[in-house]
Amino acid sequence: MRTLMWFRNDLRVDDNPALYDACAHGDVIAVFCLCNRQWRSHDVGDNRFAFLLDSLHALAGDLHGLGIPLRLVTEPWFDGVAGRLVNVAQSVQADALTFNEEYPLNERVRDSRVRRAFEVAGMAVTSHHGGTLQPPGTVLTNAGEPYTVFTPFKRRWLDQCHGSVLDPLPRPRRQRRPAIEDSALPEQTDGVQRDRVAQQWPGGRREAQRRLDDFIDNRAVAYQEDRDFPAIDGTSSLSPYLSVGSISARTCLHAAFQANDGRLHGGNAGLSNWISELIWRDFYRHVTAHFPHVSRGQAFRREFDALPWRHAPGELEAWQAGRTGYPLVDAAMRQLNETGWMHNRLRMVSAMFLSKHLLLDWRLGERYFMEQLVDGDFAANNGGWQWSASTGTDAAPYFRIFNPFTQATRFDPEGTFVRRYVPELAEAPTRAVLNPVKYPVNGYPAPIVDHKMARQRALDSFKALQGG
Repeated sequence: MRTLMWFRNDLRVDDNPALYDACAHGDVIAVFCLCNRQWRSHDVGDNRFAFLLDSLHALAGDLHGLGIPLRLVTEPWFDGVAGRLVNVAQSVQADALTFNEEYPLNERVRDSRVRRAFEVAGMAVTSHHGGTLQPPGTVLTNAGEPYTVFTPFKRRWLDQCHGSVLDPLPRPRRQRRPAIEDSALPEQTDGVQRDRVAQQWPGGRREAQRRLDDFIDNRAVAYQEDRDFPAIDGTSSLSPYLSVGSISARTCLHAAFQANDGRLHGGNAGLSNWISELIWRDFYRHVTAHFPHVSRGQAFRREFDALPWRHAPGELEAWQAGRTGYPLVDAAMRQLNETGWMHNRLRMVSAMFLSKHLLLDWRLGERYFMEQLVDGDFAANNGGWQWSASTGTDAAPYFRIFNPFTQATRFDPEGTFVRRYVPELAEAPTRAVLNPVKYPVNGYPAPIVDHKMARQRALDSFKALQGG
């Protein structure tokens, strides 16, 4: 039997359920589809394009070592993927297609069309769940409904976590290479050079594993204490690699589980909390699968689509450029613009500033993040933005509005992180870095909005919508 393995956001040979199963039943030909126009319509930006391409090159090398040829298909839109894949399968004399599931709505529609096209062509199709630890539909309430709050989801998730959830699949054995040539992989796609972010974010399985090992060995035990301080290298830096699937969440979970003496909960607080973040990742994927309206640009809690968001393009531009007059917000946005990544605490602070202080539609921020992030991932990005804007599952209560000055005092008390990204404040005294309203600095903008006024405006807007 010969199987066509369709890679998507699972660019790895280790712990890849679809690849492992295909290799166990015969020889395998790999295929990847570049769908640039479709991805652009989903707000995927240059940094993500570059990282994806570099990761694809790394995958090609790993596949070559297994004797698996890689064919590349360029098809601008998802609508054309089914026909192109059937053509590839027929050209390499494949009997079947396999892939790992994706959960956003457009991807699921695409996959349904692919299934039908292969069935019409007389070829079998199988799919697996390589992007989650426990697949959507397996973690449900006693009434058989999907969870919409994280804490009970986590409890049920932990109750069910055993066996195959914890054990990564091994790398498949090398096969006798078929007489099929690899496709030449480009050095750029959609005008984006492969090496755009490679210095900071080298693609591929080996780099992902190196980062995981380094985190587990050196920083994971202090994760609980360090994770919220952006000036400290306290996080795993694995989010880009998880987003394209160069490493699996199960590989990460297994490493943390072992380091935590065989415990998923309790034990070392740092390891336990990092495991909790992996469960959050599953949670947002379940939400995406069970509630397709979030893929249509709608609030999870649909009543909040009626919020009277302001139209203030100048303020949006100031937020995007990191010129709000709130140093921690500005440093966060400049980190994003310069590196394609943002510390998680700062994602919450900057997202809440846009949606609460400026009362601008959270979807504007969600889109901008996707356009900039090297780890742009629909489920996590949408879930995080809706949490910050109080429109989503398990959302922050609408009256939770971070004060950026207080956040800076708590999580960057010496102004170290702010000074790194806001050169106007590099020589300013710490008190001015923490609160330039009280201690203005020449050359740094005044706040574009007053915190007290903005907070009350947001409270009034949410209360009015709820009839309060």
